[in-house]
Amino acid sequence: MTTALILAGHGSHISPQTAGLVWRHVDRLRALGVADEVTAAFWKEQPSYANVLYSISAHDITVIPVFTAKGFFTQSVIPAEMGLTGAITECDGRRIRYTPSLHEHPYLAQVVRARVDAALRDYDLLPEQTAVAIIGHSTRRNPDSRKATEAHAERIRAAGVAAEVHAIYLDDEPEIAEIYTLSRAPNLIAVPYFLAAGSHTTIDVPRELGLEPGMNQGTVQGRQVIYTAPVGVDDDLLNVILALAREAGAPLFEPKPSVDAWQGFPSVGREALTEAVRSTGTLRFGGLRLSLDDVRAWGDDEAHEIIETPTALRQRVRENPFRSLATSDDLPRGWRVPITDPAQIHAVIETVYPGVVGLWAAESNGQFRTESLAQTARRQVGMYRRLETLPRAAQSKLVERVCGRCILEPLWFDQPEIYELPCPEPCNHWLSAALEETS
Repeated sequence: MTTALILAGHGSHISPQTAGLVWRHVDRLRALGVADEVTAAFWKEQPSYANVLYSISAHDITVIPVFTAKGFFTQSVIPAEMGLTGAITECDGRRIRYTPSLHEHPYLAQVVRARVDAALRDYDLLPEQTAVAIIGHSTRRNPDSRKATEAHAERIRAAGVAAEVHAIYLDDEPEIAEIYTLSRAPNLIAVPYFLAAGSHTTIDVPRELGLEPGMNQGTVQGRQVIYTAPVGVDDDLLNVILALAREAGAPLFEPKPSVDAWQGFPSVGREALTEAVRSTGTLRFGGLRLSLDDVRAWGDDEAHEIIETPTALRQRVRENPFRSLATSDDLPRGWRVPITDPAQIHAVIETVYPGVVGLWAAESNGQFRTESLAQTARRQVGMYRRLETLPRAAQSKLVERVCGRCILEPLWFDQPEIYELPCPEPCNHWLSAALEETS
């Protein structure tokens, strides 16, 4: 029996940090060798929840939702997109386990308390003159989304470490800015109950608090405001992920740290891809040039920067500038990854274009299936559902504008005779663009 772990995160169109935190733990889990295959899946980025299983060959798969709360995404979006029916889903001869979200483990409660204690100590604040705000995301679409934030606020309140404790929300009530009418204390410790230092925690929440960009403390409406780090940025989060997987019954291997950074990747298509490179000598895959010597951007004869790890490669091609659509046709140049083992070629592609080899292999072996916009929209549980009736003429314009800058061919919209890499359905970037057009 082969095993796989999938870390299901949110992702972002704005900041690399949201998905970056998830990929960092994926890299660490691969290095530990706890499962045959380890990868991530996202709502906003690639690979998507709906398509990540194309890449996985394992028979026993465990999906861990990397979210701070049980709510709309963990209860509705991820199950709908991945076809999950409960804690265990039996499908096509595979067992897919679905764990609780992170907040159901005591670790995050410890981090919230530690953030408050550190702020009190570091800024020499008197508890009787200090209010604490636990800031959650929440959503009006699911009342359970706010419960984790409320529970943490109640724990801090019961501990008696501050004069006042309030739960406030980015996308629910009471809103963040209301903290200045809800509280009276001259000092305010604001704890963002978010996992990553992404756009919400670096832009949206500070703006609503009235803090200057990049500042973790300041004076707002006559109050001293201390803004802490998010709760999920500590390395100990990896132990929580492993604990959730084990509690769900995942048959994990004993951790055996390896020096091979390219192990533990999804395996579908690896052998076929390796053989294709061997037989051709040089193979083009999207914007990549593959050979048994190295992988680099296609047509790049000035590839002098040597990349030796997936982490470094992901940072190089994704973060500066941020490319939230990994398959966009603006792949940075100037780098190359030396190949020491032919199987590494597949891992390099998985790092640059997560999930695409699986789509390529599925199309090659007849297991690929497309979903039209109407079918994709009907599967949705949120705002994209109303795109089901978008006229074909409007779809065509969006395909030209959005898909025209992607290496994947939108087979869900058209069936050209010649293409290289297939796309099975409208991606989140396309759906977001369509929603903007129809708003």
